[in-house]
Amino acid sequence: MKVILTKDVDKIGKSGELKTVADGFATNFLIPRNLAVPAAGGAYRAWQHDIASREDKRQRERADAEIAATRIASTTLTMGVKVGDGGKLYGSITTKEIAEALARRGIVVDRHKIELDEPLKSLGTYKVAVKVLAGLSPEVTVVVEPKG
Repeated sequence: MKVILTKDVDKIGKSGELKTVADGFATNFLIPRNLAVPAAGGAYRAWQHDIASREDKRQRERADAEIAATRIASTTLTMGVKVGDGGKLYGSITTKEIAEALARRGIVVDRHKIELDEPLKSLGTYKVAVKVLAGLSPEVTVVVEPKG
């Protein structure tokens, strides 16, 4: 019997998958426990429509992420900071400041997606990766220079 899983079932599959299982297993276990619905008629058509709409959404998100990635890669952020003796900064540049500087440029990025091992504590030019989507991490150029 073909069923569409409504919840993840160990050793069978994940929610939303179409599976062929034994008739007794479906009618006595999966369906009464609301783990699956029979893949017949309207449920099967709804499942096909759901898969198509999820794929469309995934493609739109990918296109938006690629646009954001090109904007991030072409952006150079200049951060003016107070500097002490020997080029040491008073404080440091963190992911929060980088995210705020990108937001001022119209690029909204969660600060947790900015890949910075440790805060920037000296003058110079740095390349900082921003994780936009799985497998898509453009680098923004951050220039740290003395203020004034």
